[in-house]
Amino acid sequence: MNWIIKLTSGLKSLLQKQRVERELDEELESFLEASSARKQIDGMTAEAAHRAAMVEMGSRNAVKHQVWSSRWESTLDGLLQDTRVSVRMLAKSPAFAAIALLSLALGIGANTALFTLIHQLMLRNLPVPNPNQLVTFGDAENSGIAGGIDIGAYGLFPWYFARQLQADPGPFQGIASYCSFANKTSVRLPSFDSVIASNAPAILVRTSLVSSDYFSVLGAQPFIGRAISPSDDASPGTGAVVVISHHFWQQSLSSDPAILGKTVSINGKPFDVIGVMPEGFHGIKQELDPPDFWVPITMQTIVMQHPSLLVPNSGAEGAYFLNVFGRLSPQATTNKSAMTQTQAWLDQQIRTSLRALEGAKLIPAREQEINRVTEPLIPANHGVSLVRSQYGNSLQILMCVVALVLLIACANLTNFLLARAATRRREIATRLAIGSSRARIIRQSLIETFLLSLAGGLLGLAIAFVATRALIAFVSQGNAYIAMSPIPDLPVLLFTLGVSLLTGLLFGLAPAIISSRIGAAGNLSAGSRTAQASGGKQARFWPKALVTAQVMLSLLLLVGAGLFLRTLRNLENQDYGFERSHLLLAEFDAALAGYNPSQTPNLNRQLLDRLSALPVVKSVALAATPPISGDNWSSDITIPGYTPAPKENMNSKLNRVSGQYFETAGIKIVAGRAINDSDTAHRQKVAVINQAIAKRFFPKGDAVGRSLSIDIDDVKGPWQIVGIARDTKAGDPRSSAPLRMTYIPLAQIDPFNPVDPTTPATNPPTPPEENQDRVADLILLRTTGDPANTIADLRVAVASIDPNLPLIKITTIRDQVDDFMAHDQLVSTLTTLFAGLALLLAAIGLYGVMSYNVVRRTNEIGIRIALGAQTPAVQWMILSESLLLLAIGVCLGLPLTLLTTKYIKGQLFGLSALDPVTFTVALAVVSAMTMFAAWLPARRASKVDPMVALRCD
Repeated sequence: MNWIIKLTSGLKSLLQKQRVERELDEELESFLEASSARKQIDGMTAEAAHRAAMVEMGSRNAVKHQVWSSRWESTLDGLLQDTRVSVRMLAKSPAFAAIALLSLALGIGANTALFTLIHQLMLRNLPVPNPNQLVTFGDAENSGIAGGIDIGAYGLFPWYFARQLQADPGPFQGIASYCSFANKTSVRLPSFDSVIASNAPAILVRTSLVSSDYFSVLGAQPFIGRAISPSDDASPGTGAVVVISHHFWQQSLSSDPAILGKTVSINGKPFDVIGVMPEGFHGIKQELDPPDFWVPITMQTIVMQHPSLLVPNSGAEGAYFLNVFGRLSPQATTNKSAMTQTQAWLDQQIRTSLRALEGAKLIPAREQEINRVTEPLIPANHGVSLVRSQYGNSLQILMCVVALVLLIACANLTNFLLARAATRRREIATRLAIGSSRARIIRQSLIETFLLSLAGGLLGLAIAFVATRALIAFVSQGNAYIAMSPIPDLPVLLFTLGVSLLTGLLFGLAPAIISSRIGAAGNLSAGSRTAQASGGKQARFWPKALVTAQVMLSLLLLVGAGLFLRTLRNLENQDYGFERSHLLLAEFDAALAGYNPSQTPNLNRQLLDRLSALPVVKSVALAATPPISGDNWSSDITIPGYTPAPKENMNSKLNRVSGQYFETAGIKIVAGRAINDSDTAHRQKVAVINQAIAKRFFPKGDAVGRSLSIDIDDVKGPWQIVGIARDTKAGDPRSSAPLRMTYIPLAQIDPFNPVDPTTPATNPPTPPEENQDRVADLILLRTTGDPANTIADLRVAVASIDPNLPLIKITTIRDQVDDFMAHDQLVSTLTTLFAGLALLLAAIGLYGVMSYNVVRRTNEIGIRIALGAQTPAVQWMILSESLLLLAIGVCLGLPLTLLTTKYIKGQLFGLSALDPVTFTVALAVVSAMTMFAAWLPARRASKVDPMVALRCD
């Protein structure tokens, strides 16, 4: 307990220094009196005894200082004194303090903003217990519905197999599944009397289908109520219950505490609310637009408005639309052998299921293929996020960029502090002469720099908050609500504090040490215009070295920014194969308005007729997807007379379109004809293929008139090829190889799914299922003017047909294309911004160093001019020094840049990482910056008055 007593006593002493001072005076006075009394007893006179006692004690102030220094609180008191001195010194140099704070705030703020985004997208664990135990079966980033593929081949699984794993999780603590995508559903909320009015306005809510053990495997407990239980997920069509998100509960239900047990309508069917999840929980899939509803997978037909994808019979294959994840045993998370056994168990389950699906058709070659099937277990402690894979590399590159900007800012401030230390030579020499230690000089200098860095960090947090909001708005791509926040949390605050302290150490340590090495004698002499007074060669070396480093880093950043800007320009200016102007796209969902597939042909005709009548519309069409999209509706195709090679890729993307689609989309037909309004259900089924298919399968140019079949039963065909369309960038703009595309008429898709002849007959006969693939989801309008000006007319026209028909998203084709280049725009914009900032900081640094050199050499310049030196010669004397620093910086920066650009070549498009144009422009910009920053001090040097300079001390 002694340390507590000492701590308390020391704090009291700091707060009551006058009392401590008075007590020390009283003790010293008592000592003097006692010593004087003893000496008088020994025979000395009173005056002599008092004088001897004073000599014996020494300086009263020195004794008091020695006593105070022996106590721990003296160290803290010294720090407080140094802090007060530092604050006064900064207040005496407001221009320096302002420049330092702004430079640090920009550098630290940029680092904090990007770290906030990186932390939320890539580093933050799921808010569940032991997230390191969670793994996904495959990458789980794929989404959609597929058929005819191996279990786990694309991270997608059928319902029957997921149920098997959930029933017997083997070495896992639990296994759960969820639909690979969240559907937009039409929701009507209850009124205050818990009744849903039929005329209540519908809202669109993103809804996720999950298994009964989804929440238990995650370890997520509801905020109120309960989670989905096995009884809710017992069989297809049962379990009309819903768990809602905390955000939806707050925003749409006003945090109603009595919401449990109330009913909401999802796509026209009542669902009971059974629970509300805690704030911050968005499920295992961490997307920008998270789901607000979680519903049992058994309600798939209601939520998806699609025939059942659930196949109870384990011998059937079913559709692949689920992602599966599990919670590892504690042993598997720490023991490599246990993890290997867990992986082997999963692979064995997949292989056994595949063999069962093959049945009697299993041949040795297929057996060997199945024996090689594996589905890797991928850590999911951060959740699953497609956004992470899209922006991860870009954010890492940007983090390196802002770190370099901060280094340049640190180099600038170091130069300013070195110059400032030179102006304080006499002050520091005086302090050393009267007994101050060099350690105290270093400490006081470091406190000053840490005050700057911490203040810059606080200001940087404010800048980061604004910058993070802008970054989130950019990444969100127009979503009204996304699961990201600009408010810094504890890890972000700790990061900012760490960066601030490290920054203070980086730009403050060298000036502090150099300041402490100043000699007292030389700097206190009357004539101090000596090498020593100027800091010596070492003091002149470091500013130039730092400027050289700034030139080197500025060149690196400029080249990087140039490469990314040219990449973005190449992506934007490439040939997409379709016309990218005057085209408006509008997504709608007829199923949410209650339309069945059999009713959509009539709706399609009304839409086409009504929209064609708009005066600003040149043509209108309907389609499943726009000319460029992330849609993955595709299938293998079969061409009569063509025998595929083993494992040959026969896949083609598909699009179902109305007449005038190619005219409206601006896609040229290079052979044959386009799909038109005469291609109705009673005519020959026709298709249009693109050039990629024609060149691959019809090299003789005889594609038109031939036929093909699609390996999807409800659009199988055969389809007669009547035209060849231009290749288009239908997916990733970076893809160099054109995707195969097959277009089929909406009007010619069969109204019902074909009946499997092996299905046993029932009495009464089972009615055929309506074909969901005859539904269009997109309106395309080619306008005479700005398509954005047509949006209001479009809404009015659609509402006149059916006011309940929701227009989910309206955008122009240019915005649609830009969405695919969002991360390229982010990287190019920010790298250019930061490169410009780095260049400005480097220019300020060079200007400061050259200006200080001119001041330091004022006497020398005056002598040169007095002796007859001409203005150009004086200017060249200053400029040559800058050019030397430029040459050294470029010579060091070019190899560093060449080495670094190879790490970003995967981010480039249409140019080499060693692009000569980019390097030339970057060199020209750096050189121009250097010359301009050096010309101003050189011009000032040439105007020095010799008489004034010779009198300059």
